[in-house]
Amino acid sequence: MKLDKDKKVLVMGGLIVDKYIVTEQYPSRGEDVLITNSFNRVGGCTINVVSALNNLEIDAYPVSTVGGDENGNIIEKYLLEANIGKNCVMVEKDKNTGYCLVILDDTSERTFMTYKGCEEEFYYKLINCDLMKEIKFVYLTGYYLLGSFAAEILSFIKDIKELGASIMFDPGPLVDKIQLEILQLALDLCDIFIPNFNEIEKVKIKLNIVEGVSKWIEKNKIQYLIIKNGSKGVTAYKGNKKYEISAYNVKAIDTTGAGDSFAAGCIYGFLNDMEFEEILNIGSACGAMNTTFIGPNGKYGVKDIEKLIKEEIDNA
Repeated sequence: MKLDKDKKVLVMGGLIVDKYIVTEQYPSRGEDVLITNSFNRVGGCTINVVSALNNLEIDAYPVSTVGGDENGNIIEKYLLEANIGKNCVMVEKDKNTGYCLVILDDTSERTFMTYKGCEEEFYYKLINCDLMKEIKFVYLTGYYLLGSFAAEILSFIKDIKELGASIMFDPGPLVDKIQLEILQLALDLCDIFIPNFNEIEKVKIKLNIVEGVSKWIEKNKIQYLIIKNGSKGVTAYKGNKKYEISAYNVKAIDTTGAGDSFAAGCIYGFLNDMEFEEILNIGSACGAMNTTFIGPNGKYGVKDIEKLIKEEIDNA
């Protein structure tokens, strides 16, 4: 699998710090449990997708404002050490960076509590005009549309789409909190809609969708709908054609960031002009690979993904 190096990706959604708490079981309300480990990771959908794209040797740029606080310093250090471009990252010295408490139990399930900081802010000046012309693909998370900058963000998405970029929209678990008109505009602008099962159900309720999925995506002019079902695999639609992809058989120890890694794998496939079923398989392999690491963004390469796909085929 080889990629045209001139194809650049913009990843929009804000940078935060994940503060992990590891415990044997999630406590019931009012109860107490022992913490077996705790640590920090630079996380959030944006950095998870960027890290996975870096693993696949794709030139990806996170878009975010970060604060001048301790969490902001952690992010800046991470970007430097991970060799991730800071071209579209702006530091606001007097503001706070967001963070997420991640409670990980022994079933590999994780529960989140998020504090929003200045990462929700967006300004056109974050993206250099010359770089904007080189962007071939944009990943947008719904988290970025929860704040007061949503209209500016979607105005930018409209402009960059007109320059020829493809748009992937991942609505996120708080999709039902996005303003109705903002959500509809995001769907109108996206080429690829990539929710998980719970998120698509929330979208159906919020938008009062009563027709079948194929008719709905056709009406909204969405080229591809990809529904992530975790360990149950993937259900996807291209026009009126439905695809079912089983999950890869790996020993999962942490599912954090798996959906983001899946999205990155799909972006890799789209940029390589692969057939849709192959795109879904690469995305699934990337998502599965990421569950074999503790933390939201593990290290792996294209050869690791190729090996996992071959093993899955051989064992079928």
